[in-house]
Amino acid sequence: MKVVIKVKFKASREKFENFGGERYLAYVPFEDGQDSANALMELLSRHLGVVQTKIEFIDKDINKNWVFVVN
Repeated sequence: MKVVIKVKFKASREKFENFGGERYLAYVPFEDGQDSANALMELLSRHLGVVQTKIEFIDKDINKNWVFVVN
């Protein structure tokens, strides 16, 4: 399944919300950087209850949403 996440970096606390179908909004306390995809995969794994190795980062879409595939 394809999962789209809108990410708000530098939040005061971590928060994860579902806002329809396979779309999520994530507030994370870290900055956007090289390891952001791995950190977001870990967050997604915890909230979906899926093993992290089954989550693959695809790319950012035109609206800067992060796109993942969960097998």
